[in-house]
Amino acid sequence: MKKITLILGGIRSGKSYFAEQKAEYYPGKPVYIATAVAFDKEMEARIKLHRKRRGDRYDVIEVPYDITGPLRKLKDRTVLVDCMTLNLSNRLMATEEYMDLDELIRTDESYLADINKIIQKNRLNVIFVSNEVGFSPVEPNKLGRYFQELQGRWNRILAQYADEVYLVNAGIPSLLKKKSVSPFRISAPSYVLPTGYIENVTYLIDKVDDIQLLFFDSMKDDPLFNGDTLRTLRYLAEGAPVTFSAHMPVNPKVFDNLSHCIQTACILMEKIAPLDIVSYTFHYDLPPGAVWESLSRKEILKIDKTYISFINAVKERFPGANISLENTQSPVSSLDRVVKETRISYCIDIGHLIAQQRDLLQVPPRLRKTSVIHLHGWKEIAGKRKDHLEIIRDSNVLKLLEQFRGILTVENYHKMIFERSLDILREYF
Repeated sequence: MKKITLILGGIRSGKSYFAEQKAEYYPGKPVYIATAVAFDKEMEARIKLHRKRRGDRYDVIEVPYDITGPLRKLKDRTVLVDCMTLNLSNRLMATEEYMDLDELIRTDESYLADINKIIQKNRLNVIFVSNEVGFSPVEPNKLGRYFQELQGRWNRILAQYADEVYLVNAGIPSLLKKKSVSPFRISAPSYVLPTGYIENVTYLIDKVDDIQLLFFDSMKDDPLFNGDTLRTLRYLAEGAPVTFSAHMPVNPKVFDNLSHCIQTACILMEKIAPLDIVSYTFHYDLPPGAVWESLSRKEILKIDKTYISFINAVKERFPGANISLENTQSPVSSLDRVVKETRISYCIDIGHLIAQQRDLLQVPPRLRKTSVIHLHGWKEIAGKRKDHLEIIRDSNVLKLLEQFRGILTVENYHKMIFERSLDILREYF
């Protein structure tokens, strides 16, 4: 995941400690590019202190003058550069006798541009630490003034390249800039607030890229079809960069009355067509009381045949619809036959897979044919599973999402829980 984070701060502000926390949040062993030169005993002691604090948690590269060399040799890694201020001062001191400010500016701008190009090409996740000198008085000597001029320029250029910029004061980081680098579009269900569709869409419209309309099993009980709700939702979406997806009724009556379920699905899709739905998700449910691990091959083939008939009938009525099938009580591989036969896409519910302790290794090979992922957390309370909680800070899951290009639906049904999940995603991406 190519990403640039710039962490600014004054002397002993805690910026290096915060940067290490950020670097260690991502999966895999990070690389530490150290730019300090031990020019006296005090600096030697500081370097030893940093090494002791890092321990063996990093692959360390010591490069005082030019970090482009080691960056070129790295690919798909998280890299912490501590710090760009020492990198600048080392380069400046090396040219002190014949330095020309205009030439230094041109050289340094080219150097930083090369660093940015390497990061993009090698898909690096780089965290830069740098001193903020904007609050300091103007230095009385030429070398000091040149340093301040260049450091300010370095910080401005890196901030332009950066996806995230933080300023650390007294150990407290403040976010100055945030540009999302998530490859997917974030969605939320239409019941984050304990109110109706219109209130939920109004709340979500500037927070997500897509809103998942979650439908009841009976249309006559669904407030979406009462009054002017549909017309209002279309009006709200027209002025915002948000789409609607649909989570179709989930009750597995498909095994009791297939023709009725087909008819109900088609009527529902026809009613919501004015909202320009970008994706329709159906559950791959099992017959009542069935357990996946206990099903015979013959029983699984029968379930698959039912879903193939159901989806083909819906596709015949709506040939242009983007339909996906979601795992609920079974592994992702259970969807393979239906997805292949009907030429639809996967909806992978990672929350269900984690809660059911199923193998996440089945997910990556199917991501190219996955249009929707559902994500939510869970925990066991008093022997009972409480589902749809805030997402878990699992670096393996977050790393997996780097490869996903569809709609990621954060399935939380409470405002505070949903916002905590968003914070976790934004912290990583």
